[in-house]
Amino acid sequence: MLQRLGRSGAIKLPLSYCVTSCSSISSRCYASTPLTESATTTTERNLKSKLEVGFTEWRPIYKLPLIRLIAAFNRLKVYQAIVTVAGTPLAFALQQAGQVSEDALGIYAAIGVSGLVTLSLGSYVARNIIGFIYINEHQDQLRLAYVDFWGRRKEQLVDIEDLLPDWEPHSTRRLGGFYQPICLRNDDKLRFKLLHRFGVITDPLLFEGLFGQQ
Repeated sequence: MLQRLGRSGAIKLPLSYCVTSCSSISSRCYASTPLTESATTTTERNLKSKLEVGFTEWRPIYKLPLIRLIAAFNRLKVYQAIVTVAGTPLAFALQQAGQVSEDALGIYAAIGVSGLVTLSLGSYVARNIIGFIYINEHQDQLRLAYVDFWGRRKEQLVDIEDLLPDWEPHSTRRLGGFYQPICLRNDDKLRFKLLHRFGVITDPLLFEGLFGQQ
């Protein structure tokens, strides 16, 4: 009796159904394979480009010996702000205790705020001054090391084709011969300052070909 039930309960599927289901499964597998391969290829390319940039040999073609002093000057406003904020309560306490005159707090605050504003304006002028310029071994990319508004060292990787030389009509001319603005084609807002007068050029021919004559 049990053998009969087992034989009657077996389900037989037609051959066309098996072939159709197998083909649909295989088509799904083959359809998902190119997407996975393309994603893997893109990741490998990005990783390869990063490794090439990291292991590329860079050599300096320009350096500015005064870059350390410029960075220290841009950091002065931070110390000025700390001294002004920390000394204000002390000046107020001395004024309340009668140890100093009544105008001491106002004078101290005025000196602190005016000094902070002056240093901030100076840092705004001295920001983005280039301290070092490096070129890779293929001579198609530059690495610009510059000082930001807060006196920190920043680096910008630039393709040589993106440089806007000084002899092109849309470039910004040198301001009084003191420094040369370095502009980029792909970013009009980002500008660097190159000091020819105080800088040391290690490869004059290559430097002149990139940035023009001094």
